[in-house]
This record gives sequence, C-alpha cells and structure tokens, in this order.
Amino acid sequence: MLNRLPADLAAVAQGRSTYEQLAAEQCRVLRAAGAEDGPLATDPSRAPLVQLDLLFMLNGYLPAGPTAFPRPLLAALAAQCDRYPRLDPHMSYELLIDVNCAEWETTGHIRVFSDGDLGRLERDFYLGHHLAEPAARGAFDRLSSLVLEPDAVDPAAALEEALRGLDDFRRYMAQYGRLPREAFQAFRRYHMGHPGGARGASGAFMPSVQLLELALLAPTALYELYLDQSLAYLPAWSRPIVSEWRERSRDGDNVVQAVLDGRLKLDRRAAVALLGVIDTFVDFRMVHLGVTRKAIPEAFAPSARPTRQSILAQDGERDFLGGAGPGDGRGDELGTSGFSVHNVLTNAVHRLLTARRRVAETLGPATH
Repeated sequence: MLNRLPADLAAVAQGRSTYEQLAAEQCRVLRAAGAEDGPLATDPSRAPLVQLDLLFMLNGYLPAGPTAFPRPLLAALAAQCDRYPRLDPHMSYELLIDVNCAEWETTGHIRVFSDGDLGRLERDFYLGHHLAEPAARGAFDRLSSLVLEPDAVDPAAALEEALRGLDDFRRYMAQYGRLPREAFQAFRRYHMGHPGGARGASGAFMPSVQLLELALLAPTALYELYLDQSLAYLPAWSRPIVSEWRERSRDGDNVVQAVLDGRLKLDRRAAVALLGVIDTFVDFRMVHLGVTRKAIPEAFAPSARPTRQSILAQDGERDFLGGAGPGDGRGDELGTSGFSVHNVLTNAVHRLLTARRRVAETLGPATH
C-alpha cells in the first residue's frame, strides 16, 4: 500500500497498465500473505490497519466500477469482517482519517492513492481533518458542560473557550482553499460511492461538527433525517455520543433553547460570546461552501453565489438526498457522502442563522 499502490494506480490512469493487470498482481500478493487460509489480521490491534489496506486496494477500482473488484480481494475483506465484526466493511471516515493518521503519528507512514507531489497533497488533506477535529471537539466539550452543569460553569468563560476552539477549527479548515482543484479531483474519485453500495468516506461524517451543533441547537426534521442517514458512517466511538446528544438536544437540552426558555441567564459578556460562537460556526460553514464550490463546481448551479442573506431568506431547508447525475448541469451533484453538497452546507447555515436571529431577539440590548 505504501510503496506500490500509488504508482500502480498512476500507471493505470496513464494507460501504462490495466485494472486486469493490477488485479492479477494484487491477487498474487494476497495469496502470498495467506488470504486463502483465513483473515489476514491475527492480532486484533492490527485489524483496523489491515482493513484499511484492503479497502485502499478495493477503492482503487472505483473509477472502473464495482464489476472490476477482484473476487479474492472481496473474499479477504469478508474474512476480516467475519473475524472482526466491528470493523467497517467499507472505506469510512474512521479508517481513512483516524486510523490512517494515527499510523502516520506512530510510524510516519500514511496510505494515499496518489503518487509523488499529488500524494503529498492527498496526505495533507487527510492529516488536516485529523489535526482540526480536536478544536471542534473542545468547543463541543465547553458547550456540553454549559448544558449539563449550568450552575457549576461560568457561562461567559465556557462560551469564550468554545469560541476560541471553533475559531481555531475554522482557520484549520480554511486552509483547504489552497488545495488545487485538479489535485482534489484526482483522489476524490477513489472515495465516491456506487449505486447500491456504501456511502463514501467524507468530511460530512466528521463527528465533532455534529456534536457541536447538537449541543448548540435542537435538530430540525431535515437534520434528524441527515443524522439517520449518517450515523452508521460516523466513527464507532462517536455513534453512542451523537445518539445521546441528539436525544438531549431534541428534548431541549441545548444552549440556544436554554437561553430562549430563560433557563440559562447570560450577562452581556456571555451573550456576546454566544453570538460569536454562532457567527463563527456560520463562518466555518460559509468557508466550507466557498472551498467546496472551488473544488466541486459541478455541485453548484452556474449562477449560484450563496450568501448569508440569500440562505436565511430561503423558505426552509432543502432536500439533500436527491441529486443530479454527474455532469448534467443541474448543479446538485452528490458528493462522496452521497448527499447534495450544496444543500447539506446551506441547510446548516440556515439552521444557525435562524437560531441566531431568535437568540438576538431574546437577549435584546444585552448584545449591543
């Protein structure tokens, strides 16, 4: 995976080799590794990394479609999953980002699909998500403490800490604006889902962003549907926490509802910090919109220039499941998550701006 796959995929892409030749080579490697005798991972602690290697091999065939998947490779994955049923059977955010980047931190090795300079850009794309997420998780921790222990926490201090973490997260993620579109498109094709298959690994499944929103405001009906569709693709550790906070937030245990109900009293300093948290969350989403529009222009109508004002003026959130076929010009092509990229992001902005307006009206002069 480290030394051969990127070069082999480059050879296929450039017409110097074929998928049939790649499959023959990989099947020889699998036989030599003992794949015909049972699961390749005998040590449970190494099973996720072995699974990642097998899925990198499998996703290399995605540009040719699932009919190109070598049967011995599928059998090796099935044996792994039978032995270790908690492993994701598809390339997931947890494997691609968490497991892959943890291996980088331990050994200096990381799995990528691309060769040379492009491979280094792909590496940094994965590492960027891994390095940014703790800042979002820290902001969630501050907001959740305010919800769970309002009498034991200084609201202004907690909200200001959350604001700093969220601002750090926004700045981390803004760096993706520097990634050349051609580079992103080159490795994105190895993460696309296929009809009847699993959703692809995607930043849409970064768990701390979902936790942060749930601690901040109650889920809408469409966001509930989004969580229904996403939960199985979030990292395994996060699924029970997201489910818990989804239920809490739905029942009113979130910062915005506590302010609206008068359960959470904010002085001027805390009120300003809360609006700052919402504004910075909106800033992150708008930056993400801009980065995505540059990287995946086909996901946006040619005339689309989403602004805060235009998104807030919408009559509500938009369907994120129905998307266009590749290149049909409708401007709602699905992302690697299998969702409409444009609508997922603008829906999030709409929820935040709607909540901000309600909070500002409730707090009144304290925010001025």
